[in-house]
Amino acid sequence: MNVVGGLGVPHTPHFPGMVERGDPLAAELERLYGALREHLDALRPDVLLVFSADHYNLFFVESVPIFSVGVAPETSGPNDYPLPQRDRIVEADLARHLQTALVQAEFDVGCSQEFTLDHPFTIPLDFVRPANDLPIVPFWISAFLRPIPSARRCVALGRAVGAALEALPDPRRVAVLASGSFSLEIGGPRMSATSHTGIPAPEWVDRVVGLLAAGDHDTLAAEATDAQLDHAGSAGGELLMWLAMLATFDPAPPAFLESQPAFGHAYGAWSAR
Repeated sequence: MNVVGGLGVPHTPHFPGMVERGDPLAAELERLYGALREHLDALRPDVLLVFSADHYNLFFVESVPIFSVGVAPETSGPNDYPLPQRDRIVEADLARHLQTALVQAEFDVGCSQEFTLDHPFTIPLDFVRPANDLPIVPFWISAFLRPIPSARRCVALGRAVGAALEALPDPRRVAVLASGSFSLEIGGPRMSATSHTGIPAPEWVDRVVGLLAAGDHDTLAAEATDAQLDHAGSAGGELLMWLAMLATFDPAPPAFLESQPAFGHAYGAWSAR
């Protein structure tokens, strides 16, 4: 299989409603997500692998795997917000192959045989591929409940995923999507006075975007220490999705990269060299 490129996207659950209501931000959201949708279409993928972090909707505190992949043949969502429910095809055979290959590569990857998707999956998919015509492989990386995996380990995971896909004698094309923010506090002591969220480390957002623009992913991974991710907010670990995604292929310079500093996240698109 050929890994042809990837996307990095945010998943703010209020964005669909803002677009539907014609909020002042709607045009900007449609432009940003639209640029990623065009890039994804240009990649012509047959399968979309999605890295995200469960927000305590599938896995709760009793059992939170560090890595897990969804192997059911179909799913739906969102399971956590009153938004339109959509079905999604899952490429279950490929998901099972990935789990096996990764365990053989000494990554302890669990699997879920029955699951629904929460908004970190459904929001990006609804914006960049609303039709249920592209099978997905959902892949969860723990990003909230400490201990979380290191940036170095997530880069190694991405490389192992890419190697497992490229080793398959299958002509299909795979794109990879990373869903997450860089600095975000949800309902914690660093939220803003006017919202249940906050952006504790705007300077880190600028640093991340600068390193992504320069293609210096090794420095980004080195600087994304657990302490730095914690400083960036309770959801700061979502950067791990981007690092895993970028490691699954050899990325060319970003075809599109733009941040939304007020929200602590960015939108990025890459093709494989």
